[in-house]
Amino acid sequence: MLLEYLGVVLVVGWLWAVCGQRPGRLTVAGVVTAIAGLALLVDLAGSAQLSPVRIMWGLGEAVSLAVYFLLSAAAGEAVLSPLVMAWGGLCTGAVFLAVAGGTGVLDLSAHASDVELLHRHISWIVPVLELSLVSAVIAYVAGIAAARRLGARLASFTGMAEVFFAVLYAWLLLGQTPSALDFTGGAFMLAGVILVRIDETKRSALSG
Repeated sequence: MLLEYLGVVLVVGWLWAVCGQRPGRLTVAGVVTAIAGLALLVDLAGSAQLSPVRIMWGLGEAVSLAVYFLLSAAAGEAVLSPLVMAWGGLCTGAVFLAVAGGTGVLDLSAHASDVELLHRHISWIVPVLELSLVSAVIAYVAGIAAARRLGARLASFTGMAEVFFAVLYAWLLLGQTPSALDFTGGAFMLAGVILVRIDETKRSALSG
């Protein structure tokens, strides 16, 4: 996940190198603070051993994340609705998964039987609908719409909060109590977002 969220650094670097938006000191401080908070949340001490293949996949995730935020923030210029952007991205992902599963690169299996959710047995259709509508459609449409309003830089930092919310939901729904390290990591990530937001506000005030 640390490699994946290096995408926010790539966003800052792209905006600087290509768009001439040089990051201010607060943005740089926000990058360092947010990444440090993420490191605390993912608990590096318990992570798996590194391997070249895993590193390459992680860096691929970082590039994909950066492209996602950059394209989402630029979508307003192309007059594409967030729904169209989300639909295109999800269809592309579905095609790649189908090809990977069909060629055997990715091991895919499924079965239609009841699942246990919140100590109740329910139809498999319920979690599928939740994953497709809440975790995919609503999340991506809202995220793209937010990226347009916040800009690629701030949106990418705000997106890091998903790790913190994952910890929070694990606490509320699964009873997995966060440690002091988790709370500290969340605070660091929040501080990083605030620093970037302050820098964006100052930049907007100066340009206005």
